[in-house]
Amino acid sequence: MEHLARYLDDPAARKNAFFRYYSAERAQHQFKQLELLRSIEGDRLTEIGSYFGFATALFMAAGFKVRTIDAAPVGLLGEISPESHMRKDVLEVTPDDLRDQDVIVCCETLEHIEFSDVEKVLRTFHDSGSERILISVPYRCMSIDVRITRHPFAPLSVFRYGTSLLKSMIRLNSKKRKVFEPDPEPWGHKWELGYKGYPLEKLTNALREAGFSLEKQDYLGTVKSVFLLARRIA
Repeated sequence: MEHLARYLDDPAARKNAFFRYYSAERAQHQFKQLELLRSIEGDRLTEIGSYFGFATALFMAAGFKVRTIDAAPVGLLGEISPESHMRKDVLEVTPDDLRDQDVIVCCETLEHIEFSDVEKVLRTFHDSGSERILISVPYRCMSIDVRITRHPFAPLSVFRYGTSLLKSMIRLNSKKRKVFEPDPEPWGHKWELGYKGYPLEKLTNALREAGFSLEKQDYLGTVKSVFLLARRIA
């Protein structure tokens, strides 16, 4: 997380980085997290991988009592004040760090560790006693994007279909046959679903083996991520 240190003492740099990261497409990811948590019981939530705090702010605004865990210090959250913040890498988190929580949110984080460590992390979530977990990871799969745009400032409606379908088919045919190339940077992606050797079932099976039952699955094509909401069963 040394590459993020400059944002702690430079508010303007942090602001610029925030808007670069949370594009209009990516912002839908944080809203999707909130949507999936809308009907769960309880309000105690721990977010692992809070980064710049966009999802954190949404959870708090919705009424959740939020605790955050991230390898970066709480200063990266800006002016957001969760109930507590623990500076830890996801691999260092223990069940005791997660006690008395209704839901653990760990989105766009697990792909930054080796897949061989993912089940260990999921078991930590299970052993904490938390009722539910919400995770998301990148998933390269075929998707069709259909949009109709019409507003007073657009001279014509914009209809996008064939191009998105063609791109999706090309992406499916190429990505499925390739082996994922891990990012050499320590904080880079080590794997992504949809590549050779990483079907979706690899992650859902890991969830079941860790003691969770899958409740909901969702996919967001704008950022190519799959969301899995699971309940602790044992």
